[in-house]
Amino acid sequence: MFNPSSIQPDVELREFLQGKITVGEDKKPVTVYGDWERPTNDVPDDFVVIMQNGNPASLGLNVDFANGFLAVSLYSRLNNDGSVKKNRIKKILEKFDTLVEGLSTKNYHYRYDPQQFITPTTPNITSGYSITSLNLRWTTTTKFNKPEKP
Repeated sequence: MFNPSSIQPDVELREFLQGKITVGEDKKPVTVYGDWERPTNDVPDDFVVIMQNGNPASLGLNVDFANGFLAVSLYSRLNNDGSVKKNRIKKILEKFDTLVEGLSTKNYHYRYDPQQFITPTTPNITSGYSITSLNLRWTTTTKFNKPEKP
């Protein structure tokens, strides 16, 4: 049996990605935030927010299996003229592709949702950022809800 509060694929993905996606000539890491963790001021030029995208589902509390979806949104500061930094976004997304598709962490397995895997980059003049969202399907692994062996 597992507790619904123990299902945190967004947290585990955030921890895995932190420091692994870099951008620019100086290879500055792209900050990764979990849902509701993004600050409202002093945000970097590029950052990722990972949040639950819909409700998780299970076969029952007595079965150590759950699945669901995550929205992974890349925010990238617009150019001074309000245009999108398409090349920069493309480079970040390419790095993300190699890290996430088919990724298995301790408790979760991640794959792009083949029906709706990306929302095209959209500029938001009010916020000063463009947003590109990826839709990931997650499932628990066989190690989910199992105690660590000493």
